[in-house]
Amino acid sequence: MSASAGPEPRLDSVEIRVTFSGADAAAATRALAPDHGGARRRVYFCEAVTRSPYGDALTRAPYGDALVARSPYTDETLARSWATPARLPLLDAGVTLRLRAGSGRGANGDGGGDATAELRPCRTSLLTERWLDFRSQGPDSFRLAGDWSGERRVLAASFASDCGRTAVEAVTSGGKPPATAFSDRQRAFLAECADLPIGFGDLDVLGPVATTVWTGIRLDHHEVTLEHWSLPGDETDAPLEWLEVSERVAPEGAEVVQASLTAMLRGQGLEPDLAHSTRTRRVLETLAERGAVRRPGEG
Repeated sequence: MSASAGPEPRLDSVEIRVTFSGADAAAATRALAPDHGGARRRVYFCEAVTRSPYGDALTRAPYGDALVARSPYTDETLARSWATPARLPLLDAGVTLRLRAGSGRGANGDGGGDATAELRPCRTSLLTERWLDFRSQGPDSFRLAGDWSGERRVLAASFASDCGRTAVEAVTSGGKPPATAFSDRQRAFLAECADLPIGFGDLDVLGPVATTVWTGIRLDHHEVTLEHWSLPGDETDAPLEWLEVSERVAPEGAEVVQASLTAMLRGQGLEPDLAHSTRTRRVLETLAERGAVRRPGEG
């Protein structure tokens, strides 16, 4: 008799994502999204933004308008540092910390607030038995799912907590530190399973991103969620937008569903974004470059 291979690794579902950006996002939104409805939310991210190699001194020192006059660095050094793209150490380590606040009043998700701590890509070897066995309790829920976008297929461990809109807005307004929006379980999960220690006292808040979400949309024989993200333009930067079409399915047969969904969208003349970087990375990089960063304690 052969030895048992043991239980199958936990995999709750597979989320298939098809993303459109720029003009393609606008075209896809017109073609797929209803003319009304949708839950409107403001999305923020928590990240330890730095600029190499002088980032901490430059971004955190309270020089204000007198930055150059009072800084210990030369004009040339300052210019070189600000020209250096901001570094996103949490995202680089596969950690995403997201806050969402709804704009409505109802209890159906459009007026609430939540915090999500996600490891993506995640290695199951990082997850302790405590979290592999955990699913939901109170405001907290944990999901381990495949995250498929084109040929990119990774495992995502997503830990969400319904903290409420008041808690989110207290953080995003600068009144409370980011740690207050994340539950004890979320912080314990990150401490045990993330690839790097999370210094909640050093986190910056980036955003907001304006989003609209439509759920339960029927496209042929697919039932999908549509999520539109947008960043406004200004005097120097053009507005940016993305539309993500996603479908959550059982792991068995997910390849067939992905091929069918992609073919159906292309059959409508819509061309997905095949860029290797994720939508989250592009948004975070844009927010950091534009300076849409709030330091802890800034009101």
